[in-house]
Amino acid sequence: MRRYIVAVTLLTISAGCTGVAQKPMMALDAGDHLTVCSFNTRFLGQFKKKDCPALASILRDYDIVVVQELVAPPVDGIYPDGETYTADAEAAKFFDAMEDLGFSYVLSEEDTGTNDEIHSPTSATEWWVTFYKPQSVQCANDLPHGFLAADRSNNPDYERVPYAFGFRSNNQNVDFVLISVHLQPNNSPSARARRKHELASIATWITAHDAKEKDFIILGDMNIYTPAELADVTPAGYLSLNDECRPTNTNASSPEPYDHVMYNTTYTTEIDTGFDLVVVNLVEAMRGLWTNPNASYPGDPYDGNLFGQYYSDHNPVVFRMMVPSQDDD
Repeated sequence: MRRYIVAVTLLTISAGCTGVAQKPMMALDAGDHLTVCSFNTRFLGQFKKKDCPALASILRDYDIVVVQELVAPPVDGIYPDGETYTADAEAAKFFDAMEDLGFSYVLSEEDTGTNDEIHSPTSATEWWVTFYKPQSVQCANDLPHGFLAADRSNNPDYERVPYAFGFRSNNQNVDFVLISVHLQPNNSPSARARRKHELASIATWITAHDAKEKDFIILGDMNIYTPAELADVTPAGYLSLNDECRPTNTNASSPEPYDHVMYNTTYTTEIDTGFDLVVVNLVEAMRGLWTNPNASYPGDPYDGNLFGQYYSDHNPVVFRMMVPSQDDD
């Protein structure tokens, strides 16, 4: 049975994850940790070559996996305007592989993109999805959640309107909101200015929604190029776990620190700063899982176009959160 919930907007706060087949919960103890992965999967739902079981297998041990670049829905459904959409077979393969490993998921109610037109199963728009292990966390719709803006197309503040996912540990001692982002690409002055505006807009949204919850974590493909840019665009009071700007793309000949995890150092004290941000080497991780006898592994030598079709052009990044001994704020 496929376990999923299509998330609702902030205007409609539901009591919990109705519609999700929950597994028996295992209470976490103080001192336990939650592992969170952020992964731009490169046009998930477009490439027939995508090796979904292999990708899912390297994510199996994480409690939460936040995915960017899902470009088509994995299930049939209805957009907020009443229009229907149809499941995409390629996207569904990844979801099936993740569910086989025990993940449930929260899916945005529609896609979002730069242009005036959305509701298109192409790389022009993206859906938001977060996978989670019900044994570790519950989705928490009593926390701020959903799209950060009502207009999901050609929004003045965002290239792709970000999406907030609320979660709570099963022992109820830590809750937090993950804001998944995919910011403006390219390294032109206008693109850098746009990314700075996007992050400032997210920070403003957080301030407007932090009466109940203080732990907001911004994560995903931020398309940041240099330490100087990172310092310039990071909202006041926030820190990136990739503050060293380690490369997160798979192309070793053109390394770029695209992916980041930002948090407010005053409020979000559950981030395990003793656990260094892990940048998973996707080329190495996939090498031993290559099973096609009729073709050479596209990571050896590296073929960026093919590797992105089979896997991605980004490495997954992983961080850890501590579970405190009592409820956090």
